[in-house]
Amino acid sequence: MTKLAAVTVDYKGEPVTRYSNFTRFCQKFREHEICKNICFRSDAHGGVEAARSQKPYIYTCHAGLVDFAIPIVFEGQFLGSILVGQVKISDYNYKKTLPYDQEQVDKRFEDPELQAFYDEVDTITKNELEGASNLMYIMSNYIVEQAFNQLMQEELNEKNSRLIREMEVRMALEKNLRESELQLLQSQVNPHFLFNVLNTINSLAMIEKAKKTSEMIYSLSEMLRYTIKNKMHYMVTLEQEIDYNDKYLQIQKVRLGDQIEFTIDIDKSLNELKVPFMIIQPLVSNAINHGLFDKGSGGKLRITSKEDDDNAYIIVEDNGKGIPKETIRSIKNGTYESKTSRSTGTGLITVEKRLIHRYGERYRLEIESEMNKGTRITVKIPKEQ
Repeated sequence: MTKLAAVTVDYKGEPVTRYSNFTRFCQKFREHEICKNICFRSDAHGGVEAARSQKPYIYTCHAGLVDFAIPIVFEGQFLGSILVGQVKISDYNYKKTLPYDQEQVDKRFEDPELQAFYDEVDTITKNELEGASNLMYIMSNYIVEQAFNQLMQEELNEKNSRLIREMEVRMALEKNLRESELQLLQSQVNPHFLFNVLNTINSLAMIEKAKKTSEMIYSLSEMLRYTIKNKMHYMVTLEQEIDYNDKYLQIQKVRLGDQIEFTIDIDKSLNELKVPFMIIQPLVSNAINHGLFDKGSGGKLRITSKEDDDNAYIIVEDNGKGIPKETIRSIKNGTYESKTSRSTGTGLITVEKRLIHRYGERYRLEIESEMNKGTRITVKIPKEQ
């Protein structure tokens, strides 16, 4: 539009766009590496002066042509500049940039072809150049303003998208919680009757001196008492949650015999840590049903803990068959669909959603698994709640 040469450069004077309408003189001058670097330093100087003055800066370059620099400043940071010009001025002498290796510049002018290209450079008036600089300054400010507005809109859109995703997760979780509470309610039909029956069976087992049977009945009674006493949205101590899982594993041990060995090693300092009710059991159930059930023998399951300044970590790991990577991805994005009656991937999804619902996105499950070697799932719980 201005018929002038133009290029956008960074704060070091190095081009970040293609040259536009460059004179044959400047193209030829920059073919020499040393002279090209001189041009870059000259352009950087013009850009800095423009940034300092916050307006177009007109100057005469080291080769005697007139350019102007328009600063690109975004949120107070100087990013670079738009350099326009490569002309001669007929009626004014603008300040020359600091000399850079003038000997090299003079040496290049000894090339007859370069001198011929210099002679063909257009000559315009001071008013024409300053008019072009003001026009380009207005345009560049508009572009920067549009970029800023676009950035703000993108950030706003991202926040809105994140809020929508969190609302969808919250709604899905609340639906799951309602369904879970309904299932829990259904399981509470006449709990006194169940306890009375179990106590009768336990008494009969003791009379018959069936010690293991009695222990299983006691463990089952305590598990039922725990589930009936609490609801899905209740908080319990870690000690209570681990005690429930210990009884669950005692029953599974009787059921599976030598097929499984389990270890529970939780730091006692974490006993009073508040955790969501039934947050560990689905992970233990998944380890047995999905990882160890088909192993045959030598199955091992460990529940351990660790902590840092801000969080406690409950780790459930097994040496089972592992979980395929694509299954882990589908569990993490909530699209997993169970293909077997023993698979509890949906249980893992529910656990993760409950953690996110209560503590936020940073408290997702960490799932590590290697096929035929085992799985390690970590639950992160904040100490301050």
